[in-house]
Amino acid sequence: MAPVRLPVSTAAAIVFVLAMPYAARAQTSSNGVYIVDLAASTVSFTLQASAIFKVKKDGYFKNFSGLVSYNPERPVDTRVDLTVDADSIDMRDPEHSQLLKSAEFFDVERFPTLHFASESTNLRPDGTLSVTGDMTIRGVTRRMTIPVTLRPTTASGSTEGREFESTFQIDRTEFGLNGVPDWHGFHVSISKKVEIHIAIATRPGPPLP
Repeated sequence: MAPVRLPVSTAAAIVFVLAMPYAARAQTSSNGVYIVDLAASTVSFTLQASAIFKVKKDGYFKNFSGLVSYNPERPVDTRVDLTVDADSIDMRDPEHSQLLKSAEFFDVERFPTLHFASESTNLRPDGTLSVTGDMTIRGVTRRMTIPVTLRPTTASGSTEGREFESTFQIDRTEFGLNGVPDWHGFHVSISKKVEIHIAIATRPGPPLP
């Protein structure tokens, strides 16, 4: 997948999973800008494949960074910018990881990052958000609208906060991820639809100048 900038989907997307717990009230960023906490966040995906039988494979990206701008009094002003390191993909199987890094899929040497940058946010009647932005994977950019769920959290001992999480699908063929892997002499058919899950925790960013 390509660099993702969220003005943190992933996602998303990868927009491409967001969970954003606040620190304690005393630590809340006064400017509403938050940095993605890599250690407490995840950007993962699930794909369906079949050869002799159908299988489900999960993978994730180990390295990513980004910013979230959020004001609880004006959630429609939420902005996310997330960049994902394509070479950090991990399928928990070295052979499968290397395959997805190859030119048939993410082509990490030519396209080292995945990116999501939001452009607008709408508040739905049920309190969830619709975040619209540009998802870039393998050098291809598509405009996407990603559903985002907000909920209170007391993570890390905080007394109040928000948690942002997103699960959505992309059509991998729209981004040029068209490889056909081989498994013990059998061609493996991978579903066009790939499910992306983004859960991002943040910490207060530096004051704006």
